[in-house]
Amino acid sequence: MQLLDSLGRCNNRKHAEKPCLECKKMFRPKRTNSKYCSRPCQWINNGGKNKKPVSWWKNQRGYIEGRIWLPDGAQIRVKQHRFIMEGILNRTLQPDEDVHHIDGNKLNNNPSNLRLVSHGEHSTFHNTNRKHRRGYTMNLTENERTARAIRAIAIDLSRMGHAAIAKATENKEGELN
Repeated sequence: MQLLDSLGRCNNRKHAEKPCLECKKMFRPKRTNSKYCSRPCQWINNGGKNKKPVSWWKNQRGYIEGRIWLPDGAQIRVKQHRFIMEGILNRTLQPDEDVHHIDGNKLNNNPSNLRLVSHGEHSTFHNTNRKHRRGYTMNLTENERTARAIRAIAIDLSRMGHAAIAKATENKEGELN
């Protein structure tokens, strides 16, 4: 007879099945001294002492992220800098609010290094200091930039742009037929 583990897989574990001390379900252990079929069963038996209230790690984007267990037993995932700012403000952050690291170090979540800013303000700050990969940047003053925007509005540049796109689309459709 072929031995199957608790999920119906054969030869997945070397050890024979045995009952979980907590739920009495049969399981195939990884090690000979395993007593429980799962972590929840283990946590129940030891009064939750192995269940960490908070668990942090560094995510792919370089921020510290973690899991937090709420008093009602629910588990949430949060970024540590947002969690700290919510604690400082004593409220949850709005979706359009960002937390800016003043020194630029994503791992430095000291409250003195965090500043609450709107999403638009945060984007503007980071995009002005950004190195452009291709193309060019125009070193315009704020007055020159405003003057160009006003001229574009005055000559209805967006309408002209839409007309050019429509004309190009017509030409492309004519070539296909």
